[in-house]
Amino acid sequence: MNEQIIPLMQQVMDSADVIDLSYTMEPGMPVWPTHARFGAIIYETYDEGAVSLHRQINFGEHTGTHLDAPKHFIKGGASIEEVDVRTVIGRGVKIDASFLEPCGVYTLDMLKKFEEENGEIKQGDVILLHFGWEEKYGTGKDAEEFLKDWPGLGGDAAQYLLDKKVASVGTDALALDPFGSETYPCHYILLGSGVPIIENLTNLRKLPVFSYVIGLANKIKDGSASPIRVIALT
Repeated sequence: MNEQIIPLMQQVMDSADVIDLSYTMEPGMPVWPTHARFGAIIYETYDEGAVSLHRQINFGEHTGTHLDAPKHFIKGGASIEEVDVRTVIGRGVKIDASFLEPCGVYTLDMLKKFEEENGEIKQGDVILLHFGWEEKYGTGKDAEEFLKDWPGLGGDAAQYLLDKKVASVGTDALALDPFGSETYPCHYILLGSGVPIIENLTNLRKLPVFSYVIGLANKIKDGSASPIRVIALT
C-alpha cells in the first residue's frame, strides 16, 4: 500500500459521520417464518463465579442485516466465503422508493428517472433501496408488519443494474423481490450473475443520495449468506 494512503484514510475517518446500517442481533428479531431464530445460551458468567462471560449464539445465515451469496438461489454458485470482499465497499447510492404501496414494484422507468435527477449509476456502486420498511421493524409481535407486504425491485430494473456492473444491491426490507413474488427475478438475475444482495438494512433514511459504504460479511464455509455489519460514511 502507498504510505500516503494511510494518513488520507485516517483523515477521512476522523472527519466523516458514520451511520450504522445494520440491525442489532437479538432474541425476537424478525426472520422469514421457515428460518432459524436467533438465540443465546450463557455457558460461563462471572455472576456465577467464572472469570469471564461466554455465550453460545445460534442463528440462521439470513438473520438480521445479511448478505446473500449466489449459492442462496443458484446451484453451484459462489458461497459466502467466495464472494469478493469488495462487493460492499464503494460508493453508496441511496434510492428513495418509500412512495411505493405495499407489495409495490420499483420499475426501470423509476430507476431511469432517479438517474436523470441525481446522476448516473456507475460500475462498482453499492445500491441501497430505501422502501421505508425499516419503520415497520420490531421484535416479537411488533415485527408482524415487517414480515409481510414489503415492496421490492422489478426484474427489469435488476437487469439494468446488472448491466451497469454495480457491486451489490441492498434493501431495507426482508427481501429484494417484492412480497408474494413466485419467480424471484432479482435473486435469479443478480445472484445468477454473481452480484450479492444485502437485505434488512436500516437507517437508510439518514443517508444522502451518495455516501461511502463499507460492509464485511463473516467468512462462512459453504454459506448461502452471512450477517453483515454495514456502515456508511457521509
